Amino acid sequence: MVNILNELNMKNKNLNPWDYIRVVNLRGEKEYQPTSDEKVIIAHRGNPILGNKHPMKVQTMKERDRVIAAYKEDLENDLAHNGVMYQALQSIAKDIVDRKQKIALSCYCSPLKCHAEHLIPVVIDMAHSLLSEKNIHYTTIKP
Repeated sequence: MVNILNELNMKNKNLNPWDYIRVVNLRGEKEYQPTSDEKVIIAHRGNPILGNKHPMKVQTMKERDRVIAAYKEDLENDLAHNGVMYQALQSIAKDIVDRKQKIALSCYCSPLKCHAEHLIPVVIDMAHSLLSEKNIHYTTIKP
């Protein structure tokens, strides 16, 4: 049993959850599109759980900042109560830790400022907690 745990730790020694999640756009420039090894999770308005429910009234950066701030408040409220967003993000963190699955959060905003950017540090914190629970060493360096 100890050998299996040591072997698991060695395989995960350099696991850096920051390398496993990013925001992408399904259209446009190739660098902003998901790669074949990434699991695409819809994060735009089409996702009733992770999508931003606050529409932009006009296409300005000030308005973008407003709707992102409103989304961040929704996210913080949901996390405080272990709500549906919390559960969805926990599932993503488990995919990263247990399956070494790369995740592409898809939103039409990307590469512009996007609400989905607030999901990444939450998932990273959850992944770090899961790794700690499993006594697996990991890297915490943000790329």
